[in-house]
Amino acid sequence: MKKLIIFVIIFILLALWGFGVILPDAGYVLVVLGQKTVETSLWFACFVALTICFVWWIIAQFVHASWSLAQRITDFFVFGSSERASRRAASGLIDFLSGDWLQARKKLLRTATKVESPLVNYLAAARCSYELGDREEALSILANAQKKYPHFYVAIGLVQVKMELSDGRQDQAKHILLALQQKAPKNTVVINNLRQIYEARQDWMALNEILPQAKKHKLCTLNDTLEMEASVMAGQLQQANEAAAREIPAERFTLLRKAWGKVPSYQQKNPRVVAAYVHALLEDLHDQEAEILLRKTISVVWDDSLVNLYGVLRVSDLTQCIRTAEGWLIYQPQNPILLRTLGRLHLRNQSWSSAREYFQRSLTVQKNPETYAELARLLNSLGETQKSVETYQAALLLNSEALPDLPQPARTY
Repeated sequence: MKKLIIFVIIFILLALWGFGVILPDAGYVLVVLGQKTVETSLWFACFVALTICFVWWIIAQFVHASWSLAQRITDFFVFGSSERASRRAASGLIDFLSGDWLQARKKLLRTATKVESPLVNYLAAARCSYELGDREEALSILANAQKKYPHFYVAIGLVQVKMELSDGRQDQAKHILLALQQKAPKNTVVINNLRQIYEARQDWMALNEILPQAKKHKLCTLNDTLEMEASVMAGQLQQANEAAAREIPAERFTLLRKAWGKVPSYQQKNPRVVAAYVHALLEDLHDQEAEILLRKTISVVWDDSLVNLYGVLRVSDLTQCIRTAEGWLIYQPQNPILLRTLGRLHLRNQSWSSAREYFQRSLTVQKNPETYAELARLLNSLGETQKSVETYQAALLLNSEALPDLPQPARTY
């Protein structure tokens, strides 16, 4: 660049000299300054103007070089060598992990240009600014990092996504993730973040759109892919249930069966998907159909949530349901959910003493507010008011923090 400037100046000077020789009477320049006038030839005026520009450029270069030298000297005395800067950057990262956001940001930004991995400094500093409540500064640091390291757009974008999600800005996070997905369609972190947003918003159609990509590129583990697909299936069954509720009763069951038929056979054994379908059947009063599905699924895949649903069935043959649940008790003798389910089945069968026994056995294994409430309601109906109140109190205390030891008024009977 400097050689080019010198060449241009020499060329112009030679051109001016040539014109001065060829055209010595090309004209003159008259400059009026108040009462004084200066008259000179055109070529000499051009020469003076070029000389002034050249001197100005020399001064500007000198000032710039002096400023750069002053910065390097300052940085040397503050941070010393690159090894010392690395130690200070490491200290900044320790402050970052310790939650000292102010000191961490200061050290990380000052040493960012002197370490081997400056992007780490910028990303951590942006997080520090965010934790300090300075969102604009955090975004500015990320934007600066994006300009300097455009090939790390995914890492920088994901840091911003995390900030947006922490602020509850799901729309902004989604737009950033969709932009990142176009540039990095095989990135698993981007796909998983989109999945979480779609699941939180129950956007099953959008989740279903990214499912083929996850399968095709094997972006997630097999379990994660199956779980994503289960979310889609459960969401679609929920939507089918809502659509069926708007139809006449005679058409509802047909719509539910049609939606269930679209679920892949291996997902029809997934407890989450089965639970979604069972909830739809129970709302539509098809408890017998739900009982058959629950019995078959639980016999193959044990799941406490499905066992809990088995306890709220309204079927005619309660004796058979009780036998089925007692058969499971052979393999799960200390399962509190199964014991509570048996208590509920006996309640529906009006076997009060058996129901009470199963509720008490369940509470022996695990103290649960819902089981306490079932037992308290039964005791109250049996006329054991005092025991019912004590059971309700036990359930209440289970959901509350321990009360401080404070004086109470003496009881009066």
